[in-house]
Amino acid sequence: MKNNIERNSQIPTELDLVNYFHSGSKSPKDYKIGTENEKFLFHKGSLNPIHYSDGPGIVDVFNILIDQFHWSPIFDGDNIIGLSDAKNDRNISLEPGGQIELSGSKCSNLHQTNEEFKQYHSQIEYICNELNIGALGLGFCPKWGFKEMAKVPKTRYTIMREYMPKVGSHGLDMMHCSATTQVNLDYSDENDYSKKFRVAMALQPLISVMFFNSPFLNGRLTGLLSNRLRVWADTDNDRCGYLPFAFDDQNNFEDYTQYALDVPMYFIYRNGKYVVPNHISFRNFLSNGFVDGNGDKFSATINDWETHLSTLFPQVRLKKFLEMRGADSGNHSSIISLASIWTGLMYNNKALDEVYKIISKWTHSDVLHLEKCLNKDGLNVNFLGYAVLDLLKEFVSLSKQGLSERNIRNEHDETEEIYLEPLFEVLTKKRTPSDVLVDDFHREWSNEVKPIYSKHYL
Repeated sequence: MKNNIERNSQIPTELDLVNYFHSGSKSPKDYKIGTENEKFLFHKGSLNPIHYSDGPGIVDVFNILIDQFHWSPIFDGDNIIGLSDAKNDRNISLEPGGQIELSGSKCSNLHQTNEEFKQYHSQIEYICNELNIGALGLGFCPKWGFKEMAKVPKTRYTIMREYMPKVGSHGLDMMHCSATTQVNLDYSDENDYSKKFRVAMALQPLISVMFFNSPFLNGRLTGLLSNRLRVWADTDNDRCGYLPFAFDDQNNFEDYTQYALDVPMYFIYRNGKYVVPNHISFRNFLSNGFVDGNGDKFSATINDWETHLSTLFPQVRLKKFLEMRGADSGNHSSIISLASIWTGLMYNNKALDEVYKIISKWTHSDVLHLEKCLNKDGLNVNFLGYAVLDLLKEFVSLSKQGLSERNIRNEHDETEEIYLEPLFEVLTKKRTPSDVLVDDFHREWSNEVKPIYSKHYL
């Protein structure tokens, strides 16, 4: 029997797994902002999604990014499946259905985030003009089903495609037809993490409602404001959704570790290849290792833990930072305003404390109920004696105060709070992006979804 422990690696203890999260702690002066956004690409002529290699396809998009904008290719075997920009510490990756995703740099402020996405969107717009394709920033495909989408030849996605139908009804839809914007923020220590994790989990449905942007399925209205949210609700309950322990005052790194230990594994990575350990839990793998069909034994490493954490999909995910994952994809101003509201609330202690006071009595079941109500009725919901609209006005105002106190200015002497303006507009008009799309569908588009493609949503 060959023992496949990675060279210079030791089998970790549970304490090592907990300490992995401690190692992510940073001084507030070193806090960064990471922003990620996914988009759909389509042919302007046929309005069909572009595929991987059929021209013009994703490979053509990547080749232009390499040739014209100096990105470097990332391969899975012989297939190009992503790009890197080592100088700026950022990547472009592909989701399973060909959604193109920018995982942005670790920015020190929102002005940098804004400039980064302006540059990226300029590159995508150039490519769209060159290849006669378009880009959609929506939370879910407005017309296409997953069978029509690209099947990106990435080994981990092949494994996930085989596993998803076993654990939920909509896993393949989620993989191929959904798109999101997410924001990644730091914590200073375990206590700071605990407060931020609870606040982020409680606020996720409320913040996300301002970004609902996917009312369509198969060219028709669903009656919901976020079809993306509906699909995620029946993807894989072991690894998705709202985590009950987050609503405990004493939630900590140990709690997240215990949760992650019990989630079935997708794969490990050894010698340039993915190995599927029969979807045992990480706890089982840590205790017993895994023997494959060839009799080779594999033992757990910290690298395996890091890989496993990336295959968990709760609404707020912990790595060595916090990922807020609840929002539909959108256009440029939507992306920056999402990063802005979270930054203002999480990186200002007064704002964070005020929000914590408001949400401190909310329970896991309260938030689950709230999410369902918001997806149906949007900003018109009442929750635990509050009008959701009033709650959101308070949260956006607290974020504005937090950003103002950061007092980080751009070349026009403007502070970061300027990026919250789209949210004040949503709340003033009492219309989410999905509400606007529904109105357009009925009033201007003659109940036809086709005009949505002309907007491109960059």
